[in-house]
Amino acid sequence: MNNYDEVIAFLEKEDSDTDAISRFKQAYQTFCETGEWQPAYEVRVAGWQQLDGVMLLEPVRTLENDYQVHITATSERSLRELLLAFPRRHIGLFHLTGKWIEDRISDVIDGDSIQTDAGSFYRGGKRGSRTKAEQRPVLKRKDAIVSHIRKLTSLKGKLEHSQFIAEGSLIVERAVEDGLPIESLLYTPEFVATADGKVLLERAVAENLSIYQVSPGVIGSITTTRPVPSIMASVHLSYPNFLSASGSLNFHFGQRCLLLIAEDIGNPDNLGMTLRTADAAGVSAVLLSHAGAHPFHKNCVRASRGAVGRLPLFQTSSITEAIAALRASGWCVLGATAGAEDELYTTGFSRPIAIIVGNENTGLSIEARESCTTLVRIPMAAGQSSLNVGVAAGVLLYAFVQRHRI
Repeated sequence: MNNYDEVIAFLEKEDSDTDAISRFKQAYQTFCETGEWQPAYEVRVAGWQQLDGVMLLEPVRTLENDYQVHITATSERSLRELLLAFPRRHIGLFHLTGKWIEDRISDVIDGDSIQTDAGSFYRGGKRGSRTKAEQRPVLKRKDAIVSHIRKLTSLKGKLEHSQFIAEGSLIVERAVEDGLPIESLLYTPEFVATADGKVLLERAVAENLSIYQVSPGVIGSITTTRPVPSIMASVHLSYPNFLSASGSLNFHFGQRCLLLIAEDIGNPDNLGMTLRTADAAGVSAVLLSHAGAHPFHKNCVRASRGAVGRLPLFQTSSITEAIAALRASGWCVLGATAGAEDELYTTGFSRPIAIIVGNENTGLSIEARESCTTLVRIPMAAGQSSLNVGVAAGVLLYAFVQRHRI
């Protein structure tokens, strides 16, 4: 249940579009007086410990659009959460209130920019559900959809098509539930024979997703996972550069933002666990170096438990350049290393803050350590000198969350 007074206060503080806010306030006043929304607004919010974003869906009666959409977001994460909450099978006319929103909207919403006398708009629908969906059996391994999914098993194919594969009922169900931009679903007769499988596929059809029934042998020809998963999905996900061509931040942030930087994590399972932890701690985004495991690796996707796809991910070829840009923009960059003199719990730090963790075996590089604002170590009892990188990330992130909890 939304607190609409809080929503209005947030909009009035963060937004300059007075017309959209005034229309919503009038509709809310009517709701307070009559108990009905006129027009029938739908409101989505983002944020964990406090409100970080609002999306107003105002129904419109035109053949071209289902909603006029107004988004106010303070971070990359809040924007992505709101875009993922946009309902499938609908077309929205999105009012673009910032260049950074214009740069990110096509990650989730498939459409086109429109310039009018009233300003800049983007018209489109959720990726994978905007166009006419296919629902058919696939009998041959050389079928076009199978060939396409097979391309996504290589890193080259993933990057070329900006898609990754989610395998297994748990991960695919999470992808559907979280509103991820699913391009297609492949499932076996065994999956649809289960009660949960039938419910999921019925939802997929209702939301205009393309679904294909295949044999276990067809899925087995795509993936090396054993036992062969009974369902898999291709999901759209961009992986933008953290820095622009000029070296400035290609990353929108507010004063309260928390960023995790992962330098050269080598094991995809460890990376997935780290991303899962970062997601749970409410980070604004994760920045990954080019070296080490790739977030689209199937083991990383599985271990992340839905964080890959839901969490904004950025890449950089130079961690030191990224840290320098952050510090120039007022960020505190805290590096974790066992050799630091200062302990985590006795060190002060300001916001916004980026926390950087390093490779499982070698830790942070010398260059990264020298670039940080502060270096800290996690205190440990005798017997161990280090923690699993995912565990270390959790300790560091939650120390910050606890200290700045609202």
